[in-house]
This record gives sequence, structure tokens and C-alpha cells, in this order.
Amino acid sequence: MKVKCPSCGASMSLDVLIAHDEARDALVALSGISDELVKACLKYLTLFRPAERDLTFARVAKLVGEIAPMIRAGEISRNRQTYPAPREAWIWAFNRCLEARDAGRLKPPLTSHGYLLENITFWSPEKTAGMEVAVSGTAVQAIGQNSKLRQGVNALNQWAGGDWIKQELAAGLSVLATLNMNGRPAATDLPAIAELWYQQIIDRDEQYVEAFDRVRFQTAFKVFLASKEWPNASDLIRSLPMRLVPRAMIDAPKQDVARQREKLQAVKNKINPKGVKND
Repeated sequence: MKVKCPSCGASMSLDVLIAHDEARDALVALSGISDELVKACLKYLTLFRPAERDLTFARVAKLVGEIAPMIRAGEISRNRQTYPAPREAWIWAFNRCLEARDAGRLKPPLTSHGYLLENITFWSPEKTAGMEVAVSGTAVQAIGQNSKLRQGVNALNQWAGGDWIKQELAAGLSVLATLNMNGRPAATDLPAIAELWYQQIIDRDEQYVEAFDRVRFQTAFKVFLASKEWPNASDLIRSLPMRLVPRAMIDAPKQDVARQREKLQAVKNKINPKGVKND
């Protein structure tokens, strides 16, 4: 009896599927992952299918085996940087890959997970706010912990409101809260910590302008992604890069034509003083 996965296109006889070590490894690797994540992952695997052939279970097992440890760890390493990668981030990134394929920006078949991992680096909690991820019984404990984090993140977003500095603090702290840092506060304390950071920032003798400074806060938070210790507000302030003002917004110096003429005449007078005739 032949069976074929409706998502990834892998096909094999049912008895071989049960006995096949690599097929079994693929199923084990996916166990404990949420139903939504399994579906998104299988659809993503279609991007690796050659045009003229089906995916083999050996190939499926290899592809899943490459990302399953990162899914379980909840983070990825990319270009010597560590990025948070909760389950919501993987679903979001899987879908971005499929959307890129549909828009013609990504041409199958893929040969690696590079595009997927690059998308993960751009994930932030607000991109998947409110996403519910149901999981199997083997992951109940982990999702219980994540539910507290989601509550803390939601409280942070409510605290931020429409203030852009608070929004950047909420986004940055939400990402840091997903990392296993020493001194990481409880999720329920995140809004209070954000308020303390906010007060220290606005009490400084510096005026912040959204057009120039929002990206500075985003850059500063990225510095902490590879840190093992939970930072404080002073660390964030020290990590703020220099403000860059677009060249187009810098007024060109005004030309003083009369002054330039005076300087030119003074140079001419030195070269050829009055009363001296040139031969």
C-alpha cells in the first residue's frame, strides 16, 4: 500500500514507512511540536521537492533533523549571533518562505535552510502577537511556561501604548525574556522593569526624536542577544549608537558671495601689489 504526504509529497509503502529508520526519525523529531507548527513545517518542506520527483523520507528526515533541535531549543545561531526562536517564530518564518515562493522571490527547490533562518532573525514578538499554538501532551510543561511569558509580553504591549520609546522597550525586553539569561526577571515583572528603564531614559539630558532614534534603540537591544547576563537600563543607554542624521536633512552652508570676492581680491593684491607693473 502506497502512502503520500499531502503537504511535502513524500511517498512510500506503509509497511516500509513503519520500519524505515529515517522515516521514524523524522516522525520522532516532529513529535512534541505543535499541530500548527507541524503543518507549517510540512508545507515548507515542499520547497525542497524537485520538480520531477517526490521527496524521499530519507531527505525529509534529514531536513527535519537539521531544524528540530533549534525548534526545541527555542533559539538559533546566525552569523555568530544568537536569536530567539519560539514556536510562533518558526510558524511565522515558514509562512514567510511560502509567501516568498508565491511572490516569485524564492525559487524552489531549496538546498538549505538559509532563507528560513534569515527570516527568523527578523522575527519579533509583536509580529505574532495573539498567536495561539496548541501542542501535544509531551510539550505541556514548556507551553505552560510560555503562557506566562505571553501574558508578560501582552502586559508590556498594553503598557507601551502609543509611545514609541515604550514600544521599543517593550519589543526589546520581550525578545530578551525568551533567552536563558542569568538574572532574567519573572514575566509578570516585565512591565514594572520597563517603566523603570523608561524613567531612566527620559530623565537624561537628551531629546529623543523618533525619526532618528527608534533605530538606535533597536540596534542597542541587538547587542544583548549574545549576552549571558540580563542587562539594565544603563547598559542600554551605553549601547545606544551615535545618532545618524540623513544627509538630505542637513542644510547646506550658505554662500557669502561678497565675502568670497573680498578674499579673492586680497589674494590678487598679494600676487600683484598696486604700483607694480608686470613685464
